[in-house]
Amino acid sequence: MYAITAENVSKSYRLYTKPSDRLKEVLFRRQYHQVFSALEDISFSVKKHETFGIIGDNGAGKSTLLKLLAGTIRPSEGHFTMKGQVAALLELGAGFHPEFTGRQNIYLNATLLGLKHEKIQSIEQDIIDFAELQDFIDRPVRTYSSGMYVRLAFSIATSVNPDILIIDEALSVGDQHFQKKCVDRMMNFRNADKTILFCSHSLYFVSELCNRVLWLDKGKVRELGYTDNVVMAYEKWSKEKQENNPYPESNIRKSPIKINSIKVIEQDGSERTTAKYGDDLSIVLKIESQCSMIFHIGIGFDSNSGETVFGVSTKGDAYLPIEINGIKTVTVRLPKINLINGSYKAFAFILDEHAMHVYDYKTSKELAINKKADTYGWVYMEHSWEI
Repeated sequence: MYAITAENVSKSYRLYTKPSDRLKEVLFRRQYHQVFSALEDISFSVKKHETFGIIGDNGAGKSTLLKLLAGTIRPSEGHFTMKGQVAALLELGAGFHPEFTGRQNIYLNATLLGLKHEKIQSIEQDIIDFAELQDFIDRPVRTYSSGMYVRLAFSIATSVNPDILIIDEALSVGDQHFQKKCVDRMMNFRNADKTILFCSHSLYFVSELCNRVLWLDKGKVRELGYTDNVVMAYEKWSKEKQENNPYPESNIRKSPIKINSIKVIEQDGSERTTAKYGDDLSIVLKIESQCSMIFHIGIGFDSNSGETVFGVSTKGDAYLPIEINGIKTVTVRLPKINLINGSYKAFAFILDEHAMHVYDYKTSKELAINKKADTYGWVYMEHSWEI
C-alpha cells in the first residue's frame, strides 16, 4: 500500500571549530563538538502512485530528508523503507564524476540505479536526445554549464523509468524550454501512476502537482495533510513573517510567449483606475508569441497588501488550452463587480497546457474601488436577516 514509510527519522551532525578538534576528541575523550540537528523525529508515509510534496523555508531540512530517502546519507535515528526502484535528482552535479564524460556518467549513474549494460545501451540515445547534449556528450562534465548538468541529471533520473522519483529544487536552474520539457515528463510519470516526491519553493507547482504535502520547519514536521490545507497554512505563516512580498514578474527570462499589456476597462473600452461596487468591468490582455503554442490563462485581483482576493483560470473553468501564433487579445468580463473598499491590482498568468509552468506574469495599474455604504472587507455578499 505504501511506497515510502518513515518512522521517527532524525539526522544530526557534529560541528567542529577546527579539524584538530576531531583528533583531540579521540585522544582526550572529551567533547570538542557541537551537535546540530537537521531533522528531528520525522514520521510520514507515501502511498504508491501518490505525488507527495515537501515545502518549507530555506534550512528547514527538506534537502536533508530527500538525501536520506535517496540513500546518499544515513539517518542518525529512526528508519525508513522504500519499495521499488528509486531515482533522484538532488543538488547540482550530485552523483556525477567530474572527469568522466557525459556518456560515461550515463552508464555510471544508470548502473548505480540497478540497470544492466544492455538496458543502458537501449536508452542511451533517448537520454542524450532529451538532455539535448549531442555536441557535448563526450566531453568531461566538469566543462558543463549548470543548465547542462541539470538536463543530463534529469534525463538520466527519468529515463530509467523508476518506481519512485525524487526531485529537489534543482529544476530551477533550467531555462524556460527545459523547464517545460520537465513538466511534461513529470506529468507523464504522474499519469503512469509512479510515486513522486517533489520538493519546491514554487507553491503553485506543489498545489497543481501534489496530492498531499509535508511542511518542514527547522527540522520538524510543522504540518502534514492535503495539499490545499497545508499550502494555505504555509502561505498565511509566510505572510505573517514577511508582509508585502509580491509575486515577482517573470519577464527576466526570455519566454516564447509574453503578456504585452493588462488593463482593467469599462464597457466603452476606456481604462479604469477607479471604480465602484456594481460596475461592469473587464480585464483585457494583449498576448504575443514567437511561435505556435497552446496555453492556459489565469487572472484575478490582489489587494494592496499582496493577498489574492480572487483568481480563476481557463483550466479551472474547464476550457481547452488556447492556441496562438502571433498576437491575441483575451477579454475576461466581470459584470457587477463585487469588490469593495480598497485598492487592488489585476494580475494575469500565462501557463502551459497543463497549467503548471508559468511563462509570464503581469499586473495592471492600481484600481481603487469605492466602498459600498456600511460594508466592510473586500467583497460584498448577498444576504438576508432573520431576527
